[in-house]
Amino acid sequence: MLSKTLRKKLAKRIVESMSMQEGETLQIRAGLHTHDLVENIALEAQKIGVHPTFTTTSDDYTKAVYYHVSDKYLKSTSKLALKSVEALDNILRIESPKDPRIMEKIPQHKIAAVLEGNRPIRKKMDRYKIKWCYCGFATKEMASKLGIKYSLLKKFIFDGILLEPKILQKFATPLFKGLLGAKFVKITDEHGTDLTLRMANRKIMIADGLIDEEDIKKGDIGLNLPDGEVFTTPLETAGYGKLVSPKRTDWLTGKMIEDIELVFEKGKLNMQKIRAEKNERLLKGTIKHCLKIDRKNEKVIRTTNFAELGIGLNPLIDRIIGYLLCDEKIGGTVHIAIGMNNDKAYGGASSSVLHWDFITHKGVNIEVTYPNGRSRVIMEKGKPVN
Repeated sequence: MLSKTLRKKLAKRIVESMSMQEGETLQIRAGLHTHDLVENIALEAQKIGVHPTFTTTSDDYTKAVYYHVSDKYLKSTSKLALKSVEALDNILRIESPKDPRIMEKIPQHKIAAVLEGNRPIRKKMDRYKIKWCYCGFATKEMASKLGIKYSLLKKFIFDGILLEPKILQKFATPLFKGLLGAKFVKITDEHGTDLTLRMANRKIMIADGLIDEEDIKKGDIGLNLPDGEVFTTPLETAGYGKLVSPKRTDWLTGKMIEDIELVFEKGKLNMQKIRAEKNERLLKGTIKHCLKIDRKNEKVIRTTNFAELGIGLNPLIDRIIGYLLCDEKIGGTVHIAIGMNNDKAYGGASSSVLHWDFITHKGVNIEVTYPNGRSRVIMEKGKPVN
């Protein structure tokens, strides 16, 4: 349980980060273990005239749903959830379950069925321009799963959430300016990453832990907490090379995948060249499940194409632990996503049930080439270059 002081600080920060306004509505979904924080957030929202509603569920209930409900019903879309989108202005999701290890025993096809059922809801949320936030929450069970001390996880998540946006903006500015107008971006490191992306002159976003008026104008109406990155969408069908990622939890089950190598050709992941020292089969299986869903629902299949280029810049998060919400914010790393990027935030051209990020080792080099042929290094060994 969090201290009363920390709960109040986090609640206030989360409400402020979403720029909620008087008369708006807020839906919160979270685990039962976060109930005290959820109530604090709801109270802070009500103080400024926002109307909240919240649902908290236990780990036991979460397991029971996957174990006892058939795929047929898991993949069906809730009429209530679809209709409620029309009345919502803000949606907040707080990390759950309390023990993420319970998801490791759930078959991939079960989780994929839920994703398929939620797909129309997610698309409707984007059409209605609902502000959203996905917020981390540190538990001893999560720390145990990740093999780190609970105190370190609390620092990364809770201190990371409370970090002032102006600090993140300071680190982001030189990277943002360096990417403006870029034609190619080349990413290398001493671990084997050697990747070239083709840019498409799309918007470049600064994720500083705050949805402000400028973000809303650009359509960047979502955020993660903790935050801290500069991101954009490269051309989905161009680019090539290899990305080496030390570890990443499986997108469906949360099991750890380690020492990953991904090879891209013409903007697309080569499934035959995927390598991982641990859980390679799981990595391939998740992508195949998502390909199956996309083949049923999408006219153009972009499940394995480039979706995002992100550069981490949070100074409080300094090592990869296998938890995406923290890992992709590490200063001096790059993350590349495959799959979906056509929502309001990204502004890309690919529709998919999947959006899966893979993070490099810390200490990357980033070289940018502009249309006139001029090149410049904007990051060297993980340090921004002004």
